[in-house]
Amino acid sequence: MFEQLMKQNEAMMKQFQSMMGAEAYAQMMKPYTNLLEMQRSLIETITEEQTRVATELVNDYLEEARQVCGCNSLPEAMEVQKAYLAKVQERMAALAKKQADSFTKLGEESIHVMKQSAADLMKTMQSK
Repeated sequence: MFEQLMKQNEAMMKQFQSMMGAEAYAQMMKPYTNLLEMQRSLIETITEEQTRVATELVNDYLEEARQVCGCNSLPEAMEVQKAYLAKVQERMAALAKKQADSFTKLGEESIHVMKQSAADLMKTMQSK
């Protein structure tokens, strides 16, 4: 099924290219190329952020373990663990919010590119 969709997509793109000419087709595809680059960049940034947060969490966990080992009572150890878990929750919430904002922004830009591209395509098709 996927192979059939790819063949249909390729045929459609060839038809557009023959109808519009190579230069006009390249111009039409430029926003999509830019959009793909933005998506790649976003995924790269998210991966870097997740790696950074994971490293920080491991370091915090090791520090929490050292502190727990130095505790003289169970309530003291529980307070150390409570503080660690609060820090984990803050970091994860901040990361999730930042990533959700990034995806929302990319989604809005994607919709804008698609609308603009569709409008440009309609103008090009009507002029022929």
